[in-house]
Amino acid sequence: MSKLKKLAGETVIYGVSTILGRLLNWLLMPFYIRTLDPEQFGGVVNIYSYIAVLLVLLTFGFETGFFRFATKNNHKSLIKSLSFTVGLFSIVLVIFNILFSNQIHTILGNEFLLKEYFIYAAVLVGIDAVCSLPFAELRFLDRTLKYAGLRFFQVILTILFNVFYLVLCPYLLDNGYEWVNYIYNPLNRLKYVFVSNLISSGLIMLVLLPSIFRKTANFDFSLVKSTAKYSYPIMIVGLFGMLILNVDKILMPHLLNKGAMEALAIYGANFKIGVLMALFIQSYRLAFEPFFFKEGKNNASKELYAVILKYFVIFGILIYVGVLLLIDVVNLLLLPDYIEGNIIIPYILLGQLFFGIYYSLSLWYKLTDRTHYGAYISGFGAFLVLILNLILVPKFGYLGAAISSFICFLGMMVVSYLYGQKFYPINYPLKTILAYILSGILLVKIVNLLLIDNDLFYLAIKGFIFVSYVFIIFKIEHKAFNKVIS
Repeated sequence: MSKLKKLAGETVIYGVSTILGRLLNWLLMPFYIRTLDPEQFGGVVNIYSYIAVLLVLLTFGFETGFFRFATKNNHKSLIKSLSFTVGLFSIVLVIFNILFSNQIHTILGNEFLLKEYFIYAAVLVGIDAVCSLPFAELRFLDRTLKYAGLRFFQVILTILFNVFYLVLCPYLLDNGYEWVNYIYNPLNRLKYVFVSNLISSGLIMLVLLPSIFRKTANFDFSLVKSTAKYSYPIMIVGLFGMLILNVDKILMPHLLNKGAMEALAIYGANFKIGVLMALFIQSYRLAFEPFFFKEGKNNASKELYAVILKYFVIFGILIYVGVLLLIDVVNLLLLPDYIEGNIIIPYILLGQLFFGIYYSLSLWYKLTDRTHYGAYISGFGAFLVLILNLILVPKFGYLGAAISSFICFLGMMVVSYLYGQKFYPINYPLKTILAYILSGILLVKIVNLLLIDNDLFYLAIKGFIFVSYVFIIFKIEHKAFNKVIS
């Protein structure tokens, strides 16, 4: 089996467990927009953006640090030490949110976000941060089935509790079951989005707690100190990366004067359409990093890395073309009021593709031990997307946020390529890669210019064009592809 074929297989294997859980979680988007008002769904998007950023801070890169310092003999003490440390900071975070809830709400909240939501967010971040380390131990011990099963079960629980609170409870209340008033308040539906997540995360934490409170393991401060010293640069890079992905959703309510939460709801729902590209990139990342570290700095690998990037772009541009040509089918998940946000989807899909290319290019600073450049480039991206959002969102609304993300990922990709060619030059097939990207963009533009009144016939035409595009690429690449996988 060739190395490229092995990478493709690992991408699929990693992807299955990741995709199933994320796809189910993604289905909460069409569920929320049908059970919550737009302003309330905007609150979901906003609060979970804060959660994503806080989670990076609270875990402090310890998950990666655990893999670096764990051995078969010390992993139990390491898990206990790191988990207790994260747990302590989680308690401090929750207490801080309770004591200063009024001030936090004044700075971050609005009429649609109550101060209790930020307390829920702090508790949720704390639980997920503590659970991240036992989950890392499962991966370290190759207990993949338990890891995937718990992750999948957590998503199922979250969905079930959301359905219970947002569908079943209103139904029971409307049919005269007064006892529901003890567990459900119809005037605060947004609350139960966080309550559902808290219950599911809490139940998973109960399952994982025995691995933290082992009697055979001792707290070792020296392990915490060593891991923290190694992990804090990783945390900084992760923080920059999470800010790049979420700063638009954090800032939008503060940058738009009217209808901010409704605009955020439309932006968040359409942003979710890019999930197919995000899932593809996530699966690729899980497989690619261990793959290129195994390959190392061998000169023979450089040609292989160039081929891998080309095929990554091909599959990515097929997702781009497929989603945009079949957008009418995808829009069945949305409500009419949300479809106007389709305008951001091309920018989101291309931005995600450029982020995947950036990640693939980033092997140069990892293989040459210049990881500080990763922090510089991530910092550049975070600064760029922040400035662009401050300039573009007040002028163009959520379209400005999408353009900001697109430009940010494009800039990071270009900067990484230029520095990579200086320190670890690889002869990437740039003309071919650029030709595929431009061909996909041009094809979508041309198809959108077609004037066909019959919607069903138009959809059939677009489906035929997409299949033809896939076939043409296959005819162009099949000889080269067969050669590299044989």
